[in-house]
Amino acid sequence: MITIDVDALGIPPGTKPFADGAVGALFYVPNPVPGLEGRTLVFKQAKPQTDLPTGLDRTQVLAQMRDVVAMRDAMTIAEVADLDDVTVWPLAVVRDGGNDDGILLDLIAPEFFVATKPSNGLAGKALFELQFLCTSAGYLDKMGISQSVTGDFVMRLAMAARLAYAIEIVHRHPVVFGDLHAKNAVAATQPFARVLLMDCDSVAELSDSGRVQLHGPCFTPPEIAAKQQKLQDQKTDVYKLGLCIIRILSPGKGGTQQTDPVNPTAIPGLLDHEGITLLRRAAGHARSERPTAAELREYLVRRVYSLVTLPELTSATLSHRVALRGSDIFVRWEQQYGTEVRIFGAGGWLLDGIDPGRHAAGYPIKPPTAGPIDVEVWNKHGPSRRVRAGYLDYYELPTLDIAAQLRGIPRPVISDLPALDAGAFQALQPYPVAIGPDVNLAYPALALDYPATPHGLAPGAPAEAVERAQHRANAAIDQTVGTAMKRLTRVLRGRLDKAPNKGDPK
Repeated sequence: MITIDVDALGIPPGTKPFADGAVGALFYVPNPVPGLEGRTLVFKQAKPQTDLPTGLDRTQVLAQMRDVVAMRDAMTIAEVADLDDVTVWPLAVVRDGGNDDGILLDLIAPEFFVATKPSNGLAGKALFELQFLCTSAGYLDKMGISQSVTGDFVMRLAMAARLAYAIEIVHRHPVVFGDLHAKNAVAATQPFARVLLMDCDSVAELSDSGRVQLHGPCFTPPEIAAKQQKLQDQKTDVYKLGLCIIRILSPGKGGTQQTDPVNPTAIPGLLDHEGITLLRRAAGHARSERPTAAELREYLVRRVYSLVTLPELTSATLSHRVALRGSDIFVRWEQQYGTEVRIFGAGGWLLDGIDPGRHAAGYPIKPPTAGPIDVEVWNKHGPSRRVRAGYLDYYELPTLDIAAQLRGIPRPVISDLPALDAGAFQALQPYPVAIGPDVNLAYPALALDYPATPHGLAPGAPAEAVERAQHRANAAIDQTVGTAMKRLTRVLRGRLDKAPNKGDPK
């Protein structure tokens, strides 16, 4: 179990709580807590004895908080994940001077808040408590809360199903939730229906005969009110759950006191005969006839599916299974009734917001890593089943490193080769010279008298005349060069014939 001293939380002395509950005040935690890194935390400090509701003992409240943290520690990883999805469950115990002082909780995510702008106050944010689903449109207007946040009538059914699922998750363990009411759970409608149970520090094990748990206004079970029993259990949880569902589906004046699924404010058509019967059993006096939270969840889910058209994804494929990194891969799909396509890749990669109307055949993607590619189709009622389009593999072009390629090739070293001075090119004669001890072949450069390029033709002369003139000029140049080369050849032969013969070279 994680325990931490209150001074290590970094809460400045004199800080006022940002929220207040029946048994505790809430403070933001500035410092990270070992074992809970990466989580945004809240400190719930148990109130002094004088501020607690009548019948509650602070020592008992703190002991129950510690027990709830211990319950979570005893669960498997999968059980903890399920619990964290539907509750704000205590994570650690906070101590002050060696004594328990409260617990640490996760800060509730932003999607569970709604914007408010009351007519007589400042704009702000408020937790979207389930009670907002029970109130009238006039109350929401007075609070400056957009009626769109409640969703349509089917969304109410979906949130009722999520609430039943949350209690079902808690009831998988031998515990009783206890203080369930419309202000003790928060909801979100975007991007889909979600519900979180709050004040889970009042959860108690069924084996705890000394547990004390509260009741919200208009949520006291009949067997408790009649003093037929003192302790709450999972049957009383189902009674309170049934009342919550009836009131979620009965918005308007007096909705928060409704106990029958058939009443003047009930939304017509949401429940059929099976649902009405099931909720009357849940909120009835006969404990033995109450269904389980799982039975309520199963009915509500079936009813939602009967009233909506969920998207259908019939196939998903990849244009290529192996591709060069950086190239486009085309994801193809066939779907019905969807308004958004989401593509999932390895490592949490997600591409969403794809309009299947504009991209009916598919969409090009460039995932950063290889791995499985999955596709989902969504509409306002929820997602289709997720379909595996395929497993994508990348191949890489090898990098071209010339230095590395030449590193193993031997290179000859010519140490005696002199460097060629650039000025040497300017000293070279423009004609060949042969010099020997007995032969002097120096000969002045021949002056070649090239005929002038034909000229004198009038501008615009016929092409045939220009071509004939050019041909005569080229022939004259060839004759001049040929004559000069013959003269040079005769001179060289004459000089060589006159050179003395000193025998074979040795």
